[in-house]
Amino acid sequence: MSMKEKLAVTVLVTTLALFGLVVVLYRMIKDKNEDYTQIVLNQHSSYDSRTIPYRRGDIVDRNGTYLATSEKVYNLILDPNQINQDKENYLEPTVAALCEVFGYDRADILATISANENSYYVPYEKQISADKKEEFETKKKELNDAYAKSKEDSGKKIKGVWFEDEYRRFYPYNTLACNVVGFSYDNGKQGSGGIEQYYNDQLTGTNGREYGYLDDESNMEKVIKSAENGNTIVSTIDVNIQRIVEKYIDEWMSGIGSKTAAVIAMDPRNGEILAMSSNRRFDLNNPRDLSYAYSQEEITAMTDEGRMDAWNQMWRNFCVNDTYEPGSPAKPMTVAAGLEEGVISQNDTFLCDGGQDVGGYRIKCSNIYGHGILTLEQSLMKSCNDAMMQIAAKLGVQRFAKYQKLFGMGQKTGIDLPGEAYGLIYNADNMGPTDLAVNSFGQSYNSTMIQMAAAFASVINGGSYYEPHVVKQILNDQGSVVKKIEPNLVRETVSQSTSDFIRHALFMTVDDEEGTGKAGRVAGYKVGGKTGTAEKLPRSAHNYLVSFCGFAPADDPQLLVYVVIDTPNLPGKEQAHSTFATGVFQKIMAEALPYLNVFPDTDTMTEDAGLADQSEGITNNNEGGLEPGTGETGAETEASTDAEGNVIQTEPAPEEEVIPYDDGLGLPDDIPSDGSESAAGSAGEAQSMESVQETETMENGAEETTQAAQ
Repeated sequence: MSMKEKLAVTVLVTTLALFGLVVVLYRMIKDKNEDYTQIVLNQHSSYDSRTIPYRRGDIVDRNGTYLATSEKVYNLILDPNQINQDKENYLEPTVAALCEVFGYDRADILATISANENSYYVPYEKQISADKKEEFETKKKELNDAYAKSKEDSGKKIKGVWFEDEYRRFYPYNTLACNVVGFSYDNGKQGSGGIEQYYNDQLTGTNGREYGYLDDESNMEKVIKSAENGNTIVSTIDVNIQRIVEKYIDEWMSGIGSKTAAVIAMDPRNGEILAMSSNRRFDLNNPRDLSYAYSQEEITAMTDEGRMDAWNQMWRNFCVNDTYEPGSPAKPMTVAAGLEEGVISQNDTFLCDGGQDVGGYRIKCSNIYGHGILTLEQSLMKSCNDAMMQIAAKLGVQRFAKYQKLFGMGQKTGIDLPGEAYGLIYNADNMGPTDLAVNSFGQSYNSTMIQMAAAFASVINGGSYYEPHVVKQILNDQGSVVKKIEPNLVRETVSQSTSDFIRHALFMTVDDEEGTGKAGRVAGYKVGGKTGTAEKLPRSAHNYLVSFCGFAPADDPQLLVYVVIDTPNLPGKEQAHSTFATGVFQKIMAEALPYLNVFPDTDTMTEDAGLADQSEGITNNNEGGLEPGTGETGAETEASTDAEGNVIQTEPAPEEEVIPYDDGLGLPDDIPSDGSESAAGSAGEAQSMESVQETETMENGAEETTQAAQ
């Protein structure tokens, strides 16, 4: 065979092979067009690489009650390209089914499909419930089966609609414990405030992926890398205690009310927070809804900047983020420091003549007529400023400053919540005599509620300072313990004997007729506690912060409740009644103690109907023995005399003169401190600096949540 013939044969064979290949490809395309169309589509990113979302971890209370959870929802995705493969048969059935099940606007769907006619992936609605998805899938199957059996409509189908998995964060109790729980945004990827923010890394999981590929027989195969779900956070919060606390905050706010009312309930034996709340609340399911704190007129008038600031204020956790002058609940720490340093003994007595002259100022006692001669125990029972100033003077600035730091003032407690404030205190280098005097009874320095609660707990529990915390355990999504958060004993503050003495003195503050805390009695229980009435800056405004920090049982404290009421809605000195806070405390304890299975003492105390009128107040009507003035106690004591032998007046002035002064306790707004600072200025700086620090944090969160919403 010649070369030309061989070449001709080769060309012919090649041509026939190519022709045969074309025939095979034609038949494949004709017979399996839909299958291979789907394969091509599956090679598009929306098909061959599907994200499998993780589930954000739950937040539960100490008993397993859900405070935050994530529920499965779906995003409805349109595939206009697939619909347009047979527009005549697919478009109308698909649009009709969508409108019937979801109530969509027909014109809007048609416009969306038309504007994206070649697109494979058009998100149309997000976070559809599982019930709605199931309803559509059922409708789709019914109609497609009916079309297949119909001679006239056999080509019709509902096509080009599918659902993408997603999770939606849900808070079953809406506003309950909102500042402790916090909320999440960006589809649950980021937490803002509370546990959601502090434990975000634990709550966040890792998305999975689903990949598609063709096997040797051209069948679509899938490889799935499962998502790793977030961990569950078991908090120390008890939903029932939290409800009790919030109920009585709301009751107070619906009555007299105040600028702020806040409560911490904790276990003083280990630092666990059982409840934490204030009147600043918001709906965790709709955290940008300002209607909880502002009227519609106020919201409408807000600028963007004003709205951001309003969110920040609404989201703040007063118990952790804000500072204030604590007042008399700091007095047990002063007494404890004196006992520990040996400058006083449990048997010492003090002469209260109504105040002390310190650094050019007359700093007055809550009873400006003087309490007379008091034992150390009575100095706490009657909340005597004069005795506290004498104890502080014996301690001196070095030792007093040492104990303030030992009790955690001016430093973070380490609580596992974001944005904790430091507060601001004097140190030994800048604390002058007047600073020392007013600091002794909790004025002219700033603290947070959580600092005070932790310090107070250490004084009554035997001297153990525990780091306060809101989380007990971290579990994986199978329920196994990943981490157990044990009580963290940070340091010892006082000896057992000092703690025993303080605890008994605070029990007498509530139990004894001469005590200022009688309104805190709970029938059947031995309760201890300390009242507080602090003058706010500027002193001339006559605004007050009243408080009560108490515990029960007095001989074995199992529950500590700290109530702060900032600026009651009353004019001037009418605010200065510690019973406002003591009454809230009493109601909380009366419900919480039985719930916690704290059994009543055998020697039950009968509740005096007149106890609600007992108070440590700076100003009052002296009804039922209110301070100033000692009132009728039934006990006769020898008249006290001053250094010159003059009898000190200890009886109150006539009723119309029960408020015998207009300048409060004589606390100056500006107390020199080493010639460089002032107490008022320092306290102001503490609030200002912490406010700035926390505001910046919250503004970032507000901006991010706003962007996420948009």
